[in-house]
Parts: sequence; structure tokens; C-alpha cells
Amino acid sequence: MKRALRGPVLAVAVTVVIAALSVVGFLFFKASGDQQDRTLLKSDTSQAGLFVGSVFGELGGPLDGVATAMSLSHDSATTFDAEADPLAKTGLTVVLAARRGGIYAAELVAGPGYSVGQTLSPAISAVLAGAGSTLTAGPVVFNGKISTALFAVGPPLSPAGTAVFMQFSIDPSIPTPVTAAKPFALLKVALYGGPKPNRTNLLVATVPLNQLPLGRGSVTDLVSVGNGKWTLAAVERSPLIGSFARNAPYIILVLGLFVAMLVGVTLEIFERRQRYAASLVEERTADLQATLADLRQAQEALVRTERLTALGEMASVVGHELRNPLAAVINALYLLRRQLGEPAASRFEKHLAMAERETGKAARLAEDLTAFVRPRDPRKEAVDVPNLVREVVETTPPAPSVSLAVDVDAVTVVADRRQLSEVLTNLVTNAYQAINDGGSVRITARHNDGGIDLSVEDSGPGVDATARSRVFEPFFTTKHDGTGLGLAIVQRLVEANGGTVAFDGPSSCGGARVVVHLPVDVGARPQ
Repeated sequence: MKRALRGPVLAVAVTVVIAALSVVGFLFFKASGDQQDRTLLKSDTSQAGLFVGSVFGELGGPLDGVATAMSLSHDSATTFDAEADPLAKTGLTVVLAARRGGIYAAELVAGPGYSVGQTLSPAISAVLAGAGSTLTAGPVVFNGKISTALFAVGPPLSPAGTAVFMQFSIDPSIPTPVTAAKPFALLKVALYGGPKPNRTNLLVATVPLNQLPLGRGSVTDLVSVGNGKWTLAAVERSPLIGSFARNAPYIILVLGLFVAMLVGVTLEIFERRQRYAASLVEERTADLQATLADLRQAQEALVRTERLTALGEMASVVGHELRNPLAAVINALYLLRRQLGEPAASRFEKHLAMAERETGKAARLAEDLTAFVRPRDPRKEAVDVPNLVREVVETTPPAPSVSLAVDVDAVTVVADRRQLSEVLTNLVTNAYQAINDGGSVRITARHNDGGIDLSVEDSGPGVDATARSRVFEPFFTTKHDGTGLGLAIVQRLVEANGGTVAFDGPSSCGGARVVVHLPVDVGARPQ
């Protein structure tokens, strides 16, 4: 009888222990997943807040320009029209207001909503009275249908006793380029024009107005707009940690309970338990091997990241330290050549030429190192691609033995013009070098997949598959005198402007074809 009872008691005990561990695992992983999801939500909300602050902060530039122009022109109406009319054409209202006692009145107006001589409300007058050289964000007013925002600057940018303000009105429920931007892709947000969420100062929302406030689980972030603070409230559209990570605790719970029941049954049937245990060991071993493989991949990725970081720091130091001694050597060679005369005696010319050639290589390496590690945030503006290509071709002409063809559509892209020019110059120079014995190069620009494809093709030998997978790595090169930084710099600049660059198979010319894809960033404002 005791032996008969020992089996069920052991099976029940093992089942209870395993079930308890499953519940503990479920609670642990669920709490961990919730915490990770919350952390990601706060991080994404903070990034969205920084984006909002930068977008609205850019309004200070046009306002500063109008105020400064009015100060320099002594309130010239002609100057005001020249500065403010372009802004009014975008839907904004720009007003130059003057103090009359304790209230301000509109002196010059560009855009709808105000008339010359109109006395402004006490609320707007209070904002204008406190405006200075720093952008001042006025109160955002939501009347249930339309939200109105106001931004102002005052003395010393504008003449004493005056202020310049900009105002616009929007329907907060209609999508805008701001809410369509990448930082909001995973979030439902509501932006309030004050330090606390309040329906009366709602500016934009990506959810229906009847769903405000966003409710439980939302997070808020204070956004700096000029010298004021706005509030961004956000909730996730879907789990930020991914559906698998969200469902993993339930999978663990179900799996644990299943194993508990299975172990209880297998204890009753010893022989079957042995066979099942063996298969379970194999399954767990495979899972462990897969986990170890994932860990190795993660470790390798971390090591690569740390190596590139260390490489960037080293490159910065080396590039900086090389420039001064190289400049001294180059100057010394120049002075020496002048002392020896032109041309130098044959017994000196060989050594001088070699020294000049090698110091030139070192100087280029130092410049490439400095360009590679120097942080360069793009200053985006509308770039006319045909005009840009024409400038690059004029400043980087081909050799007489190279045939250059340009086939560029009339396309415009919002990007940093100087960086885009550097990218195209680098790619065109590489194409010339690939066919130094003569051949053809072709530059094209086309609309493609909601963006712009800018390609450079050559009739050279092309790039093999092994090298193609590494050409954008720093210091990797197939040239005997290359630094391996040119394409790494190209990739960094293209990605900084929101695009991608890749070798896209053999070109129509028979050699390599490099394609730069840039999105049509309608949300960006020209600098």
C-alpha cells in the first residue's frame, strides 16, 4: 500500500513544484517585460519630445529674421512685406505689434486673422510684453475644433516698444508632417501647449478627440519650446518589446503547467518517463545551443560596436596629431624645392618627389580620419538635384579619356546640400579612378518608391561579392593607395540625411553601380 501511495504523492509534489516555478517565472518575466516596455515607451516619448522641440524651435529663425530686419530698417513696411509675405504664403500669420500703454496693437500684418491698427487681446499683449531675444511660446488655445498657437520675439531683436509674433491655426485631429514623422510611428500622442495636460491647450493629437486623455499607461514628457515648456503625452500603438516578448510569460506559464502535468503522468509510467526524459533532454539541449548561438551573436555585435567606437576615438586622435607635423614637413619640402630650384637636380628630384608623394598620402589619410570621426548634423534644405549634379560635374571634371553621361530628372530632395555634394563628389571620383585607362561614367536621378534614387555607374572592373559586403567598413579598401574611409564617410553622411547607400549589382555600363536612396522628407523645413 505504501509503495502504491508513494508514486501519486511524488507525482503530485513534483507537479506542484513545477507549477509553482512556472507561476513564479510567469510573474517575473511579465514584470520584466512590462518594465522594458515602459522604459522603451519613456525613451520613445522623450525622443518624440526632442523632435517636437526642434521642429517648433525652428520657428524662431524666421521670427528673428523679421524682427532684425524691422530693427535695421526702422519699421519699414516694405521690408516687413519682403520678410513676412513668404511666411504668410505657407499659412502663417506674422504681425508687428507696438505697445500703446499697457496694450499692444497691430502695426503691420501679413496673413489672415488681424488687421492694421487692431488692438490685441490682453492675453496676447501679456505674451508680447514678456518677449525678448529668445523665442517665446504664447498660450495654445483649443476651442473644441481648432487649435491656435502663437510665438513671439521682442527687443533687442525688434525695435524698442515693439514685438513680432507668428500665429497659426490647425485642426488637432488632422495628421500633419510633424505627427507623420518617424518618432511618432509607434506612438499615439497628444501635444499640449503648457506644462500640464489640459484639453483647452491641446495642439495636436493622433487619436480621436473623444479618446482624450490617453488614459492609463500613458507617459508624459516636458518639451522645451523656446523659453516655455509644453507637454507631450503618449501611449504605445502596440507592444514596443514585440508581440513575442509580450506573450512569452504566458507561453512560459502554459508550458510550465503542461510540463508539470506531463511529469506527474510520466512518474506513473517509469519506462515511458525514461524515453520522454531522453527526448526532453535533447529538446532542451537544442534550445540551449540556440540560446548560446544567440548570445554569441549578441556578443560579437557588441564587440564590433565597441571596436568601431575605439577606432573612432583613435582615428580622431591620430588625425589631429598628424596634421601639424605633416604641414611642417610639406612646408619644409616646398622651401627645400625652392632652394634647389625648378627642376631640381636629378640626384635630388627622385627623393623629393617620393617625399612629396608620401606626405600627400599621409595628409589625405589625416583629412579622411578627421572627416570620418567629425560629427556633422545635417542642415536640411530643398536641394535641386540637377543643379547639384551640374555643380559636382563642373568641380570634378572627367579625364579626356572618360566619357561622362548625365541623365537626371527634374527632382528635388530635402537634405544637407553640402553633405550631399560631398557624397556625390566621392562616388564620381571613385568611378573615375575605376576607369583610369578610359571608359564611361553615367549619373542618373529618378523618383523611386516614395523617394529619390541617385546612382553613379562606371564601366570599370566592378566589385566582387566578397568585397561588396565590406566596402562600407572603415579602412577596408581594394585600392593600393586608398585609405578605406571614403565610402564609410559616404554611408555616414547618407544615413545622417535619412537615406541608404548600396552597391546595386552590375551597371548598364558593365562595371559597378552605387545607388543613394533619399526619402522625400516633406516634414523637414529648409534652414
